[in-house]
Amino acid sequence: MMPREEEHIADRTATAPPRIVLLGRDHEGPADVATKAVAEDAAVGLARGWRPKPYAYVDPNEDAAGCVVGRRARLLVVADGHNGRQASHAAVGAVMDLLGDDPRPADLTHDEMFAAVQLVEDRIALATADDGPRSRTTLVVALRTPTQLQWFGAGDSVLLVSERGLTRQLPAGARWFFGDGPGHHTLRRSLARGRIDLAPWAWVVLATDGYTDYLPHGLTPEAAVARALGDLDGVDRAVGALLDQARRGGAGDNVGVSVCGPWYTPHDGYDHLSGHHR
Repeated sequence: MMPREEEHIADRTATAPPRIVLLGRDHEGPADVATKAVAEDAAVGLARGWRPKPYAYVDPNEDAAGCVVGRRARLLVVADGHNGRQASHAAVGAVMDLLGDDPRPADLTHDEMFAAVQLVEDRIALATADDGPRSRTTLVVALRTPTQLQWFGAGDSVLLVSERGLTRQLPAGARWFFGDGPGHHTLRRSLARGRIDLAPWAWVVLATDGYTDYLPHGLTPEAAVARALGDLDGVDRAVGALLDQARRGGAGDNVGVSVCGPWYTPHDGYDHLSGHHR
């Protein structure tokens, strides 16, 4: 079963960079799957899951995924809500509002990063002000340029980088979730974050645990991503292949992915897949 294409694009001005946000609230039907390419090198995907969730839950689909394609950088984000979708949807919205109008070129200072985290916490608090179990969420945020990758996050969603068949998982999460309201010292000590050099032909994959927990044939996330990407020449096909792996693994959970393929600049005469000028 291949994903059906569906989009949920935020209203933007003509001069704003293209963006896409897929929210679980819009994809709650049985086996509901949505994929959307934002540009030549970026796409997102979201799935309700193919089997009933084996645990108690509030909303049928509590994941969210987004991407913005700017001139200087690509912004990627995924979130996996717990105790309802409010936290994940608020977290992704906060990140897109703060960083998405003109994604930064992987140069956030620590203070700017922690200010972003505080905005996420504030938005979640506002969205979950009603009585009842407080919604919480994982969150991974990545800024990718042709030569660098910067990220931060918490929870058990993952960030993987694949360069010519060699795939590695970067530390993308801490034990607490957004919405837990970690104190200042805990936040600065334990927030997963980093910045690395990156080849223009590298792939960057963000995924919720609906992907990593249901991989077929006992594959590790690194091996699964390397196999899914293979020799694919389109980022939309890559998203479809990742979601199909979760389907074949019998995913009984929501799945969200945000993917950036080899950096694409129209008419620049550079083959980013091979790393050579044409």
